[in-house]
This record gives sequence, C-alpha cells and structure tokens, in this order.
Amino acid sequence: MGKTFIHLSDIHFGQEKGGQIVINDDVKERLIDDVSRVMTTMPDGRASGIIVSGDIAYAGKKEDYILAGAWLDRIAAAAKCKKTDIQVVPGNHDIDRSQIIDPIEVMLQKIVDEGESVLDGYLESKLAREMLYARFRYYQPFAEGYDSPLDKEGGLAGDCTVDLAPGRTLRFIGFNTALICSKNDLEGKLMLGARQRVLPKTPGQELVVFAHHQLHWLQDSDDASRYLKSRARVFISGHEHKPSIQVVPISAGRDLLMIAAGATMPPEAYTYTLPTLPGIALIAAPNDLQLRHAAACSSPTPVAPSATNLMTVLFSPCRTMTTRG
Repeated sequence: MGKTFIHLSDIHFGQEKGGQIVINDDVKERLIDDVSRVMTTMPDGRASGIIVSGDIAYAGKKEDYILAGAWLDRIAAAAKCKKTDIQVVPGNHDIDRSQIIDPIEVMLQKIVDEGESVLDGYLESKLAREMLYARFRYYQPFAEGYDSPLDKEGGLAGDCTVDLAPGRTLRFIGFNTALICSKNDLEGKLMLGARQRVLPKTPGQELVVFAHHQLHWLQDSDDASRYLKSRARVFISGHEHKPSIQVVPISAGRDLLMIAAGATMPPEAYTYTLPTLPGIALIAAPNDLQLRHAAACSSPTPVAPSATNLMTVLFSPCRTMTTRG
C-alpha cells in the first residue's frame, strides 16, 4: 500500500481586498470539496499527510495565520488525516517585512553581497540570530503548531519521518529558502547555507525535500543540487506559480523527481498552463522501492479554480511506473 500526500503552495492568506475576498473564499471552499472527492478515489479513502510549500500568508501577519490554520485544519478533515500530519515551510510572503528595520536590512544585504561566510558569522551571534528570525515572528508559532519549527540557528524548517514498510521509511525535510529574504529579492541571490543543504544519508530511508523556492533562486544552488541529486528522491517547490514536473536521471535505475506547484491563490487572476498535475506513488516493500506517476485528478479542465490545478497528490497507489530504483 502506498502513502498519499496532498501538496499545496502559495495560498497567500491576507492578500484579498474588497470583492476579491468573496471570490477567493469560494475557491478555498471548492478546494476542500475537491480534496474530499479525490480521497474517495484512494484505496484507503484518506491521505497520509499534507505538504504546504510556503507563502501561506501574504504579509506574514498574525491574523493571516489564524485564518490559514482554520482552513488547513478543514483540509486535513476533508483528507481524513490528523492536523499534526500537516507539514509547512516558509516562503518570501511569510516574513513580516515591517520587522526589516534598517540594521536588519543592512545585515541581509551584506549576506547577499558577500556570501555564505557572512551568513555563518551572523549565525554565530545570538543577537544577530534574533534579528534574522524576527521576520518570522508570526510564522514561527504557526509552524510549531504543525510540528514544523524553524531551526533558529540557520537549520531546517521541518523534519518528519513516515514508516513505509519494515526497514523502509520516507523522510520529509523542509528547507527555509526564505532565510535571507528581504523587501525585494532577486533570483539567484537567496541562500540555504550548509546547515540546511547538507542532507542526511541513512540506509533504508528515502528523502523527500520540500521548499518554497526553486533551486535557481539560490546563490548556493550548485551545492544544494549536488546533495539533492546524490541523496534525495523528490524535490517539491512552489513560488513561481507555474506547475511543472521534471524527472532528472541520476544513475541507472535512479532518478530525482522535481515537482513545482501552481499557486492555490495567485496574486492575480489567470488560468494555469497544465491540464493536470501529477500523482506520484512510492510503493515500498522490504527489498523493492518504486516511484510511479499517475494523474491526480480525473478532470482535464485547465481552468482555475479546480483541484486539478491547485493541488498535487503525491505518493498515491497507481498503475503506470515511470522510474524505479
């Protein structure tokens, strides 16, 4: 039996103004309906968890996370999984920009300009760490409620292990790609740092890494990519609002699956370019591991709002195998 996970990204609670509030609230209600419908197609009728790859809020405010938490709890109920089965990572909209006072802005720009050695220096200082993580002041308690706390020493944004079979586990690792996000972020200028990108390697354990930004937004993307390719099986992201899937061949019988989600609530109205998003199955047995691909939703309609475009169902049992290792 496979494990089923729902992937959501870029919900942007708090962006709505005026009549758009009614429209976006309706989309969120329909997505809950779609989750319930998709679960009826699963053999055990439920999801094993929910992955949210950042931009949960639009401006990182307390009231945004109150609304987000209530809605995500309803998504969990529709998916028939526990609230504690939700995993989250922060995006650039999850920082509270009002906390970027002049000294913090100078600190962030110095990291961008001079690189990882500067980040490491700041992370050695308790005061500098407090200044760096002040931008996450409302995200942090929200994430802790879903057991996805930020490591305030420059480490990961989440770490969760799910049993698949005797001797086989699935480990979800969350990256904080918003670590040095500021008021205006440029592609290729963000940074993970070694405390995040050096991934663990454990026999019998398959890594699924999820983050808000795609790798090309990072200064240290080459190093991060090397660790992902050598140690992870799946990389999940959001941010650009362009759903896509790419299978990267690594070695004989082993691939890295790269999945990017569309926005659940994009800042502007538009339709999506893909008719369906993928479902991926991870079928585990004591001496065999298989990654498989299938359509997550039955409807091919390429118009939002629809769960066809707003969510990805991962690791669900399906029929067609794309890669094995």
